[in-house]
Amino acid sequence: MNNKPSLLRTALVLGGTAVAAILSKKENRDMLVNEFNKAKQDPNAYKASLTEKANNLTQVAKDEVSKAKEDPNAYKANLTDKVMEKAAPVIDKVKGNEGDFPKNQADTREQVTTFDDEGGASNIHIVTDHSNVTDNNPTAVDKNDLK
Repeated sequence: MNNKPSLLRTALVLGGTAVAAILSKKENRDMLVNEFNKAKQDPNAYKASLTEKANNLTQVAKDEVSKAKEDPNAYKANLTDKVMEKAAPVIDKVKGNEGDFPKNQADTREQVTTFDDEGGASNIHIVTDHSNVTDNNPTAVDKNDLK
């Protein structure tokens, strides 16, 4: 019973954050103002149009559920194809950026920082996999030496 108020608060915070993120763009704010003005001009017609849209969405959802129930494997394959088709440009973009920073040529240099407050740097040791770092840095400790 104690979790209900905290769950409600969390839902309200997340909802408020989502609304703030959506309204942070000018075009979204303008669209909201236009919809609000339509509702103010003729509330009954606006209500009827929203009811019609809701009914259409309900019918579309029922159709999709019935398709999924008829042949789940075909529906899953079709949905996977649609997702892959829409994701293809993003995947190509990500694959194109791989050349910018190859994993095997990562920068392995380490920054050396000295601490002058409260004890100095004598109690700080760098633990590394690379033995060449321990040769060049007196405070570095090879990972194999710790075992």
